[in-house]
Amino acid sequence: MYATISADIVSSTSLSDVETIELKQYIEGQLKMLETLYPNFWGRLIKGDYIECVIPNVSDAFRIALIIKNSIKAFKVNKTADNKPFYTYGARIAIGIGGMRIVDREQGIMDGEAIYLSGRSITKLGALNKGALTIETSNENLSHSLRVIAVLTDAILNDATPKQSQVIYYKLLGYKESEIAEKMKIYQSGVNNHSSSAKWYCIEEALNYFEQIKFEIYE
Repeated sequence: MYATISADIVSSTSLSDVETIELKQYIEGQLKMLETLYPNFWGRLIKGDYIECVIPNVSDAFRIALIIKNSIKAFKVNKTADNKPFYTYGARIAIGIGGMRIVDREQGIMDGEAIYLSGRSITKLGALNKGALTIETSNENLSHSLRVIAVLTDAILNDATPKQSQVIYYKLLGYKESEIAEKMKIYQSGVNNHSSSAKWYCIEEALNYFEQIKFEIYE
């Protein structure tokens, strides 16, 4: 069993040419970082605004999806009315959980149930204000529970400011508040305030729920 991520960057065409190039380089850097943190993780950026990932350890998928979303929301752009959806939602993300027939990085092939599920699910996501994060498996009962967790977590993240998203991003990576303060060049109390305002405690509970599921019993 694998997890896959299909993600579409929201309103990427609203960014300037310079921002678009910088965002592409930034996301590629994020994917390389995830490769160093998660064994056998494979992520790629397609056509500049579409991300596909394969994750052998299903329990890592939700955290990785949130890392991707918050890293994009934290990316600095000149705010305009046109790019408000970008810094509000960051990306539409669908997680698929199931088998994979072929995972061949050398040939660039991701083929199987999981990537079909995430790919189809992202096209079904409706209006952004009704959810930009979903999870699908071949088990409908499991899918229903996970979709609820996803949409509630997404609603919290979409209210986060870029600074709050940056704090969440570092917390998802396991940094302590003192370390985050040093990285962001702010006081630790500021990190704590951002964390509280962004309702990190709720995000953490959702992560714990997902990461404790024994996915192997659903194979």
